[in-house]
Amino acid sequence: MRNLNSRHLAALALVGWYLMIPPDSAKIPHDVDSDTPISRWIVVTSFPDEDSCEKSLTDLQNSQQDPVTLDKTGRLKRLQKNDAALGKARAVNAACLASDDIRLKGKKSP
Repeated sequence: MRNLNSRHLAALALVGWYLMIPPDSAKIPHDVDSDTPISRWIVVTSFPDEDSCEKSLTDLQNSQQDPVTLDKTGRLKRLQKNDAALGKARAVNAACLASDDIRLKGKKSP
């Protein structure tokens, strides 16, 4: 039984957290499509634990800052736009999800 607990704890230690945004709306300018399935949302950045992800999300939402600005890899450069309304919509609709969230099944990690 002790071995099982060690494996379980090891698996839990591998769980990270993603700050994610829905894709931009194709129909409504300056907005996002929050009805898109989570598996098609965009991973902006990752965190080692839920608390740090949620703190970052709260800071973004309070400042209405575009979450894309957190991308330090350059992967999301194509999403950087000088559009305050879109940035606000992204911040308001962003979410923190555990990397093992079942809704992300089939999504490749960043």
